[in-house]
Amino acid sequence: MDLFLSLLNMTVEASVPYLLITIGGVFVARAGVFNISMEGCTEFAAFAGILFTFVTGKIWVGVISSILLALFINFVFYIFTVKLNGNLSVVGTGINLMAACVPASLLSALFFTRSNLIATSIINPANMMYDVPILRSIPVLNDIFNRQTLITYITPFIVFGLIVVMYKTKFGIYVRVTGENPSAAQAVGIKTNRIKMYCLLISAFTCALAGLNLSVEKLGMYTINMSANRGFICLSAINCGRKEPGKACIYALIFGFVRALQTIINNFVPVAISSLLGIMPYVAIIVVLLIVEIPNARKNHLRCFRDLA
Repeated sequence: MDLFLSLLNMTVEASVPYLLITIGGVFVARAGVFNISMEGCTEFAAFAGILFTFVTGKIWVGVISSILLALFINFVFYIFTVKLNGNLSVVGTGINLMAACVPASLLSALFFTRSNLIATSIINPANMMYDVPILRSIPVLNDIFNRQTLITYITPFIVFGLIVVMYKTKFGIYVRVTGENPSAAQAVGIKTNRIKMYCLLISAFTCALAGLNLSVEKLGMYTINMSANRGFICLSAINCGRKEPGKACIYALIFGFVRALQTIINNFVPVAISSLLGIMPYVAIIVVLLIVEIPNARKNHLRCFRDLA
């Protein structure tokens, strides 16, 4: 029972970055933009949060810097792809490659290391965990949800709020029309480019929170490739959920559960097998995609899809 509760507790913790990246990415996808730069944006946000906290000695400066950098990156993506009609995949890949190289280069130049930047002298991860008195009095819920970080607690509200925005507001209607039929949207006076920019900024904000959760809240340090392909995994969650925010977030929770399960199993197996288990999240992507796509392929009347199914 304790092991099961521990698994659920780690699932809640591990799912936060997936949920944040996914819910922001859904808005971009529904606006008709294929944004593969979420991985790089999350990586840059995680790095900026620790870098500016370490340099200034103030956590709030790191938080604001992380959010501003993520907004700037997605604004650059908007300029190159939407305004200048650049190739989405090329621009997104460029940002991801920069995220893989720039932090390592800056660490090497400024701190003479290419692996990590530790700010635990300023950030105490234990102090980032909040004890909620209401949860403390409820046995099972206390073990699962209590002693989590601030971003973990606000993530459900962000997800629910953005789902409401998508389906219950005029802006959400504009987002869906922009992605489904941009010509019709422009014909009725919707500024589609502006809608796409707003969606990219929403995605930037959620990616920044995901990066801050990974580096500042959980560890108080930054390590190379800290986002660990979460941006790409969330693209799979968005596609599996057919760009529906609720469904996409369910798949994000599944990937978070697999990540937590991998962490739990690592405690009971040798190091060699533990390294091999690192493929579990990626195997989960393949399995989920097969489960989702094969029924759809069976419904397709084209011969090639029937043969595939």
